[in-house]
Amino acid sequence: MSAEEQLLERLERIEAKLDRVTAFEEQWRQAGDAWENLRDLGRDLSLLMPPSVRLLTEELAEVETGFQLEDIFCLLKRLLLSFRHIAWSLEQLENLIDWWQDMEPLLKILVPHIIDKLDDLEQKGIFRVNQAILHMYAKLASAYSPEDIEAIGDGFVRMHGMVKKFADPIVIQSLEAVVGMYAKLAAVYKPEDIEAIGDGFVRMHGIVKKFADPRVIEFLDRLTDLPVQVDLKAARPVGPFGMPFRLLSKECKEGMGVALELTRALGRLKSGNNGAAAQEKENV
Repeated sequence: MSAEEQLLERLERIEAKLDRVTAFEEQWRQAGDAWENLRDLGRDLSLLMPPSVRLLTEELAEVETGFQLEDIFCLLKRLLLSFRHIAWSLEQLENLIDWWQDMEPLLKILVPHIIDKLDDLEQKGIFRVNQAILHMYAKLASAYSPEDIEAIGDGFVRMHGMVKKFADPIVIQSLEAVVGMYAKLAAVYKPEDIEAIGDGFVRMHGIVKKFADPRVIEFLDRLTDLPVQVDLKAARPVGPFGMPFRLLSKECKEGMGVALELTRALGRLKSGNNGAAAQEKENV
């Protein structure tokens, strides 16, 4: 080996050693920087530690009466025992999320449709009518006791027994004309008028209560039998001279007596309840 080659080899070894020294110096410098940062952090923490400890002590003193170290172990024990329930809850939550993902597209279509329907009902006044009807029933509940409502129900039952007689074609034809009249009246009234009608409806229930009286039932029962018993084909013209002879029959005499009795009863309408009381005394 020549002298030049030996010199180059020695120079390479020297450069390798210098590289190692440089790398060691770099590592030492980085370690020094890290140590300096730790010293700065320690200095900052030393400044923050006293107020932090004081604040933590004050906060813990507030919860000292309601919290003990044993509570942590109790909570941990309950948590370990409830893992099965927690897992079941998570499964149900996953099912709920899947259900919501399936329902969300449907709700996006359904909710606007429902809103449109509700707006249409509002424009037609359905809600105002329902509110007025609820107010009507509230007035009915405040005006009558449960016993009165029960008596009204009995009157309704008996009244429906009389309604059965309306199956006769003649009665049905008459009722159709009456219903047509009420349909025309219903087209005239607005939802705002329902409340006033409700007051009348409440008073009407007071009238229906009177249907519980057997005398009223008997009178109306006989009255509803009249349209079926009347034979219009047998009706003949009667003049002034023929009327006295027609009145000689027993049926006409009884009819005149009933008409006079009804006329006398109609005369008591002027005095109202006082006339009814006088009639009760007279009957006694």
